[in-house]
Amino acid sequence: MPNIPNYLSPIGENRAVDAWSRIQDKPSSIVVIRGKNTTLAAQTVRIETTSNPTEVKGEGDGSSARLDVVVFGVTGHPTVANTDLKRDDRFAVSGVQYKVVHVVFQTGEIQAQCEALV
Repeated sequence: MPNIPNYLSPIGENRAVDAWSRIQDKPSSIVVIRGKNTTLAAQTVRIETTSNPTEVKGEGDGSSARLDVVVFGVTGHPTVANTDLKRDDRFAVSGVQYKVVHVVFQTGEIQAQCEALV
């Protein structure tokens, strides 16, 4: 019987190398806040907007705009640490606040669907 993890390992590394290459085309450094007081080390990811801004009304006269974005990271890369993102993690880039809504793990990469408030 074939050893599936050993068979898939080179494929995962190749996909992780490809994912890292795409991230390097448009890198962003993020510092994730998990829970109330856990701060993770900085990670390099790629952030892509997937929707047009939608106005969100707050209490009183306040309002902001919400964007749907995907954050791309790596898993199983031979020299880069795995991207560590979980549901409800938060981070900010250039004054924009992000919240992780859903995380999808694929061979060699991670894709986190997030909401951004601008």
